[in-house]
Amino acid sequence: MPTLNENSLILGEMRGQLRDVVYSVNNLSAKLDGLTREVVGLGPLASDIADLKDRIATLEAASNRSEGARTLGTLLLKSPAIGWLVGLAATAWAILSGKAHL
Repeated sequence: MPTLNENSLILGEMRGQLRDVVYSVNNLSAKLDGLTREVVGLGPLASDIADLKDRIATLEAASNRSEGARTLGTLLLKSPAIGWLVGLAATAWAILSGKAHL
């Protein structure tokens, strides 16, 4: 059976360990409070990200339409068949309107 002195030592050791546990819990609580504030502060970012995704999709669609129009225009300008047709049409117009004689 432990003596009174041994019981006092055991009780002191338990107090010290309990104090360490309380300190650790308080420290962890402070960290969780900080994390909670940061998470709550990041809440509006979700809607901002969704808005930015919509804007990017709109810009990409506009860019694709513009690129398609430029590609078609370039194809028409580089096509020799279109050149021949334009030349033929101009010649026919000149002959029919009397601007050129055969």
